[in-house]
Amino acid sequence: MVAVSVGTVVPGVVLTRPEWLAERISDMGISWGTGDTRVSGTLWWCMAASSVIDPVVVAAVAGRPGPDTVLEHLRCEIRPDGGVERVFADAAAVGDGRPHVHDVEQPDDAGARHCTESCCAGIDSDNADSSAVHLRETLARIIPVVAEVSGASVASLWAIVADAIGNRAIDAGDAEAGARLARQVAGRLPVPRFADIGARTFVRRISCCLVFEVPNCQMCTSCPKRPAAERQELLSALTAGG
Repeated sequence: MVAVSVGTVVPGVVLTRPEWLAERISDMGISWGTGDTRVSGTLWWCMAASSVIDPVVVAAVAGRPGPDTVLEHLRCEIRPDGGVERVFADAAAVGDGRPHVHDVEQPDDAGARHCTESCCAGIDSDNADSSAVHLRETLARIIPVVAEVSGASVASLWAIVADAIGNRAIDAGDAEAGARLARQVAGRLPVPRFADIGARTFVRRISCCLVFEVPNCQMCTSCPKRPAAERQELLSALTAGG
């Protein structure tokens, strides 16, 4: 296993490489004290997904065009525990003419090969909607590999993204902007749901981070696996306590 030093920056495409993912998920398991790959992989994805979508959500809330989310243009800052600290576009890779490579390519009449995915099908990269489309394509390439390595289901990993978008939108001050963004991304991504309890808005989560399966850890207050009445009571108490 290759150790990861503080602030290590790697190309975004490593998120689709099973060996690399397995090492980072193993690092996460060691950090959390669990040998269950499904648990450590789910925890890893909860953190990674939040980092991937964070700049897109911030832009959506601010009403700005979304950032570049083409996988080949992204860079990831990795923590020593294997987690993804942040994701950003490499300015040197954007607009330099270097092709990004997808599995689906077709030759044209002259024999040249072109990507046929929607992210390359005449979409204006300066348009906010194209950022959402590129994000969908990027997530659709990463999630199946995370599922393969961790044993978590593809559906559960998409659900984690939806909840992450909802939470980041609340943090940025506009929950509805998160719902709009999710609708633009679409594909297999659910739209986050929200609940107003007291003076606060919470995501009505559809995903579970599995942290309660880690030794000495408890179930999240908002975990969807809690009985609805219990969850409502706990969130109301949290709101009342400020």
